[in-house]
Amino acid sequence: MKAKYLKKHGFGSIFYWLIAVLLVFLFLYPIYFVVVSSFKDNNEIWYTMFSLPEEVEWLNYQDAIFNVGILRSVLNSFLLSAGATLVIVIVGTMGAYPISRHIIRGAKQLKLYYLIGLMVPAYGMLIPMVKLFTQLGLRDKYWPMILLYAGINFPISMYLIIGYLDSVSREIDEAALIDGCTVPQTLFRVIFPLCGPGISTAGILTFLNVYNELVFANTLLQRKSMMTISVTLLGLKGERFTSWGVMFAAIVLSILPILIVYLLMQEKIEAGVTNGAVKG
Repeated sequence: MKAKYLKKHGFGSIFYWLIAVLLVFLFLYPIYFVVVSSFKDNNEIWYTMFSLPEEVEWLNYQDAIFNVGILRSVLNSFLLSAGATLVIVIVGTMGAYPISRHIIRGAKQLKLYYLIGLMVPAYGMLIPMVKLFTQLGLRDKYWPMILLYAGINFPISMYLIIGYLDSVSREIDEAALIDGCTVPQTLFRVIFPLCGPGISTAGILTFLNVYNELVFANTLLQRKSMMTISVTLLGLKGERFTSWGVMFAAIVLSILPILIVYLLMQEKIEAGVTNGAVKG
């Protein structure tokens, strides 16, 4: 039976299956370790690292919610991520369309400009941003941070959306204009639905980048009620003592929203990558 299987499928197929199983283990093990450790105390985490907890420590989640305030941090990160993503989706699509269709002069130069923007490190703007936010009184506010994060992720998002728009036939635009659609109507009623995978790719990457960002959030958000997940988790690490169980519980609670968003958008982001979102 084994010989027939090897003859039919070959050693290459078995090798690919082994690699797939190994990758599944490598990706799932960290999740298993974090979830299991969230129900242990420090001693169990260090001395029985790979085993299930002998006694479930539900107090870790209670401390993470009520003492650490992780749910508030999750809400802050989610609001900032969703706001920046919304700005990117609307403004990025409106800006990418005339560049892709060469409706405006210097479209090629603008496309190159956004490509150059990818080479500029975002944290090179840290000191000027701190001075600007301090002088204008913009610290600990949602909308300035949303605009900042949208600006940081704008170059890569524009490049992705422009690349996907380039793969959409211009005959569709012409057909819509012949039917009486204006340029905005053509963009939002015809082109926008067709470019769903490319726009979703830009949106999901923006969401993930903002959700996990630490440096700007740690510098510009000082009030505890405004802290994001990364800043809150950083504060759990003490110099002399760290409650690892509480930290892992907070990590589990912070992972759930992003995991749900990714599962909901998984098909679209994969379609965006495979169908030409990185063309051009």
